[in-house]
Amino acid sequence: MKSLLKIGRTFRELRINNHISLKQASDENVSMSQLSRFERGQADLSISKFISALKNIQTEPGEFFSALNGHQKSETIEFMSKLSKLEYERDIEGFRSLYKEQKEKYSSNPSVYQYHLNMILAQSFICKCDRSIPFPKEYEREIADYLFVTDEWNIYELILIGNIYMFIDIPLLHKMGTEVLNKVIKTGANKNLATIVLLNIFETCVYRNNKDVATYYKDNIPALISDETKLYERNLYHFLLGMYIYKWEDHEKGKSIMEEAIKIYDYLGCLNLAQNYRKDMTDYI
Repeated sequence: MKSLLKIGRTFRELRINNHISLKQASDENVSMSQLSRFERGQADLSISKFISALKNIQTEPGEFFSALNGHQKSETIEFMSKLSKLEYERDIEGFRSLYKEQKEKYSSNPSVYQYHLNMILAQSFICKCDRSIPFPKEYEREIADYLFVTDEWNIYELILIGNIYMFIDIPLLHKMGTEVLNKVIKTGANKNLATIVLLNIFETCVYRNNKDVATYYKDNIPALISDETKLYERNLYHFLLGMYIYKWEDHEKGKSIMEEAIKIYDYLGCLNLAQNYRKDMTDYI
């Protein structure tokens, strides 16, 4: 695993080589102060913020990781880049093609288990595009088996959980969630991405009417978002807290909290986010 300092330095070198200032590299997703700390190796970035920052410095993910790895091709990054593009386009046939590609690679190279995991990831996106397609139970078991024999959960492992959480039964999902929380508290690694994964788990527990497990995440997530610069995470938690309160405590108070979160997105000019959460609230209540 590359050190955070090396990742930050590589980003800075590419930004400077492209004659882009720190201000130009920042936007509504990632602030100048966050980028400055990232470049100095003092903080990491979530996947969404990192991709946004790369776009702002006119650098493709593959180009960045080629520079980071001494221009050695990274199949993982190539695969993730394809996933991101297909997700944006909601291209189910593209996901099917990607699934087939990874399946063929695994058949040819059965010692490379990541091809099989990539295949499962592609299948999860197929199921998201067409909710009538069930996510295979054996895939859920295989992901769990892989995760719980893996000592270090890095970005790839968090991406696995973050994309299949909606298909996993609550007891197993909660086991994964507590592991994510314990690991991020212990090491601090990939804290931003881990926090988003935990917020997703909190949300699905509320939707699935599991109050006990939802309460666990309601009580433990605030410690991860105490930094006032984590505006997106804090506002998302605020919205989910409103959902929790609406369902189990007080309809009017919960609705008011959800509306507050939506107004914050409106005030910040994040109109797409505001529209999406407004729709979520309408569907929810």
